[in-house]
Amino acid sequence: MALTAPPAHVAIIGGGLAGLTLALALHDLHIRSTVYESRLEAYNEGGGIMLSPNALRVLDSVGVYQRIRDRSFHFDVLTFKDGQDSTTDEYYFGSAKMYGYSAIRIMRKELLDEMKAMLQERQIPILFNSKLISITADGPDQVEFAFDNGQTASAPLVIGADGIHSTVRKTCLPQVKPMYAGFMGINSVVERSQLRIPEGYNLPATVMAKAGAFLLVPQKPDGSELFIGSQRRFPELDYAGWEQLRNDKQKLYDMLQENKQDWPDVVQSALEATPVDRMNFWAFYGIPPLASWLSETKRIILVGDAAHAIPPTAGQGANQAFEDVRSLATLLSKLSEKVPLDKAAARWQSYRQARIDKVLDLTKQMNAKRLPEAERAKLPPGAFWSDQSLTRGDGGELRWLYEPDLAQEAEKWAQELESAS
Repeated sequence: MALTAPPAHVAIIGGGLAGLTLALALHDLHIRSTVYESRLEAYNEGGGIMLSPNALRVLDSVGVYQRIRDRSFHFDVLTFKDGQDSTTDEYYFGSAKMYGYSAIRIMRKELLDEMKAMLQERQIPILFNSKLISITADGPDQVEFAFDNGQTASAPLVIGADGIHSTVRKTCLPQVKPMYAGFMGINSVVERSQLRIPEGYNLPATVMAKAGAFLLVPQKPDGSELFIGSQRRFPELDYAGWEQLRNDKQKLYDMLQENKQDWPDVVQSALEATPVDRMNFWAFYGIPPLASWLSETKRIILVGDAAHAIPPTAGQGANQAFEDVRSLATLLSKLSEKVPLDKAAARWQSYRQARIDKVLDLTKQMNAKRLPEAERAKLPPGAFWSDQSLTRGDGGELRWLYEPDLAQEAEKWAQELESAS
C-alpha cells in the first residue's frame, strides 16, 4: 500500500555523503531516521571531492555549507591548456556571480566528519559496523532487514544509499550489475611548491597533449597541495585484480610516468615530484538505467550511486546524489492522500533520470575530450565537449546543471499532483 503521509521513520542504508545528507534533510522536516553504515566509524575513504553549485545549494539547505566553507579550496573554472600552456577551453565548475556559489574542493573525510558531528548534535542515530546482508520482508506496511552482526530491524521506508555495489539494489534488482566504462584514472598528490608553474597559469587545469589529458587540481584551503592524475583506457580486472593493482603503488607510479617526455614542463615537474606511496586509482564504473528506483511495494527507494552511478569525468557523481536526496526528502514531507508516494516517486524519478541522462552525455563528451590526440582525431565533430561560450567567458551553457533548486522542484511536483487530484 502506497504511503499517503510522511513516513514515521526512515531507515537509511549507507552512511556516506548521500545517506548523511538525507538524514539531515529529513530531520529538518521532522521525519525521524536511522543511518546504518557497514564500515567502522574510524573508516577513512580518503581523497578529495569537487562540489558544484547544485550540490552546495543542497548542503547550504541542511546547514553543512557554512561549516565547511572555510576548510575548502574555492574556484570557478577548470581551464583546459594545450602543450604550449595556452588556454583552449574553460569548464565552469561554479560561479558565485552566476550560480550563487563558487565550486569547492574539500577532503571527503572532513566533509563526512562534519556531517557525522551534525547528526550527533541532532541525536540522529548512526549505527556503524552494520553491514546489510538481506531484506527479509518487503511488505505492504513495513520493510524488515538483517545485518551480518545478527541484528534485525524494520522501518516503513528503506532508502538504499549504499553505493554502486548496493546490497539494497541486489535485493530488489539482482540482475543489475555495475558495468566497467573502459577507463581508469591514475592519481597522486604533490606539493604545489615543487611544481614549475608558468606565470599567470590558472589552476585547476586539465592539460591536453599528445598522451591525453593530465589533471592539476589544488586542494587544502590555501591550494598548497595538488591532486594530479591522468585517465587512460584499461582492461577490466576482477575484484582481486583491482585490489592487487591498488596495492602495487610502484606499478601505478610507472604507468603515470609513461610518455613523460610528451607532456609540457608543468606536468613533467608534477611527475618528478610524485611520491610513490600516495599513488592510487579510480576504475570508472556505471550501472545501466533502471526501470524503477523503487521496489514493487514502493517501500524501498534507491538513491545516488545505487540508482545511477556516474563516472567521475565531469565531477558530478556525488553532486547528483545530493540532488537525489534533497528532492526526495522534500517530497516525503509532502505526502498525503492527494500526493501518494507511488505517484510522487514516479514524478521524482522521471525528473531525476532526465538530469542523469544529460550528465551522462556530458561525462561521455568529457571522456572523449581527454583521450590521446590520435584517438580524438578519429571522433566526429560534437563527440567531445567544448565551451561554446568561451568568447563570452560566461559559462552560461551549464545553467541547466547548476541553477535548479531541488527542494523547490519537489514542492512544485507535490503542488501539481494536488491540483490534478
